[in-house]
Amino acid sequence: MSGRNAAYEVGHVDLQRVALLTNPHAGKGRAGLSAEIARSRFLHNRIDVVTIQGADPEGARDLARQMIEDPEIDALVVCGGDGLINLALQEQAESRVPLGIIPAGTGNDHAREYGIPTHPRRAADIIARGFYTTTDLGRMRALEGEDAGREHWFGTIACAGFDSLVSDRTNRISWPTGQMRYNISIVAEFLNFHSIPTRLVLDPDTPEERVIEENMTLVAMGNTKSYGGGMLICPDADHHDGILDITVLERMGRTRAAFKFIKIFDGSFVDEEGVNTYRAKKVRIEMTDRGGKRINGYADGDCFAPLPMEVELVPGAGRYLVPRP
Repeated sequence: MSGRNAAYEVGHVDLQRVALLTNPHAGKGRAGLSAEIARSRFLHNRIDVVTIQGADPEGARDLARQMIEDPEIDALVVCGGDGLINLALQEQAESRVPLGIIPAGTGNDHAREYGIPTHPRRAADIIARGFYTTTDLGRMRALEGEDAGREHWFGTIACAGFDSLVSDRTNRISWPTGQMRYNISIVAEFLNFHSIPTRLVLDPDTPEERVIEENMTLVAMGNTKSYGGGMLICPDADHHDGILDITVLERMGRTRAAFKFIKIFDGSFVDEEGVNTYRAKKVRIEMTDRGGKRINGYADGDCFAPLPMEVELVPGAGRYLVPRP
């Protein structure tokens, strides 16, 4: 079965054996239990399970690659959060091997986008039915420094600016854990809130090229709608249209910005004065903070590399096991 656009094929795969990639520390340790529930459910549905778990991110990625290349593995299933999904995407993107998700993280924005329930039994039953859809994926490319030329896939949103600084701070502190650590970092960065000189090039090197140079507080480039556990920073994004939705918060004071951020969970944030939205197939972004410090680019909640970078969408590069419409 196929859709109207060949880039967005949908169909069914008869699952006989799946690889289950787990991060037992995700979701405050809930992922281990979720993986066991999912494994039992797969066996109930007469699907063999190969359980894999790397000792570190590099090991987990290597195991994911091996499973993707194994002709006897019908799907790669990830039990964890958006970070582990992102790791799996580095090997699974464009492979045509479908990706199943057992949500067990803090944010679970991939699962939210594709309507995948957070209960592991229900999520496993959806995977077992074998219905898949192909989607766009984002691809970042570092342009300078020791990372120049390095590429990285993402499924949800790439960002830079205030949210990068929040993520940097979150990664530096070890307590508390989970969402509270992120919330504390938001408060701390608001005390140091400022805009950053930015150069944004939409659709570079094409007749549609547009250059925007001004101080910006944040730039979010979305394949999907939300990040950070449901914050609708790109509420109109469509993972089937081949276009990035770009949300820019311009230079503004702390109090005014805080008032606008309150509206981010219902998507009305983008209608506020001082918030601009654009659409492009590719974006080149440069952002340099005080003292010449290069801002880090993030995607799916993980740090990629210091800016500048290019971000583009690749139509049909993703393949997810999802609920049947």
